[in-house]
Amino acid sequence: MDEALIAQIVARVMALLNSRQAVAPRRNVLAIFSGASAGQQEGLEAIRQLAAAGHNVTAVLSGAGRYLVGEERAQSAGASRVIGPDTWVCVPELVREADLVLIPALSMNLAAHLALGLLDSLPSTLVIGALLAGKPVVAVRDGADPAGSGGQVFGANNAAPALRARLAGNLKTLASYGIELVGQGEFLAAVQRHVQGRGISPSPVVGPNQPHVAAGILTHADLANLEPGAVLHLAPGTRLTPLAYETVARLGITIENGSG
Repeated sequence: MDEALIAQIVARVMALLNSRQAVAPRRNVLAIFSGASAGQQEGLEAIRQLAAAGHNVTAVLSGAGRYLVGEERAQSAGASRVIGPDTWVCVPELVREADLVLIPALSMNLAAHLALGLLDSLPSTLVIGALLAGKPVVAVRDGADPAGSGGQVFGANNAAPALRARLAGNLKTLASYGIELVGQGEFLAAVQRHVQGRGISPSPVVGPNQPHVAAGILTHADLANLEPGAVLHLAPGTRLTPLAYETVARLGITIENGSG
């Protein structure tokens, strides 16, 4: 993403958060960095704007996350605590204290482990624990998407279609678990929405062919399980993110306003 555009987005988010700081409660946020490169910059920017707004951020680094992000960069961004892969922590305590869990750099490896329900690392145990506790979890999907930067790093081609379908299926499974999957360009806005107490975007609540959606903000993650050519009924006032519009066009989804 263009650095000037990132700076503009961060400035806008910071201004909005600061304007609400007097009324917004202090949040405890876990920011988990795994091995994907996509989303790292947005994750560090999220830490900066959360810390500037008075929220408490604990950064958790996997082995690859420590190599790619580094403890010093996480601390410089404003994390009040940085937990490396070799640090023992009380996971239930961290989960209980957390109001929001962020995965700015979701990797294909972590996505696969989460989809299988494996508690074999600190990041996966924290995320699964947070889901079991009903805590909101927001993840940048790009690095775990075989059709996005996660697949392109190995070569932009259509090889191994069955494997690509399996990896894409992992993301659908994570969405079904309740993880809010967003693109890099949507991440800061999603963080802002949660710290302001507005929760996650609405998800389709009726069948895969003709879902109805309550008013709110609809992201492309909410459309992940829709079939091509589906009819989407939106309540008045519903807004779509740019990536959601792209998904609508790609799948040939028909949008109808009103209760349908």
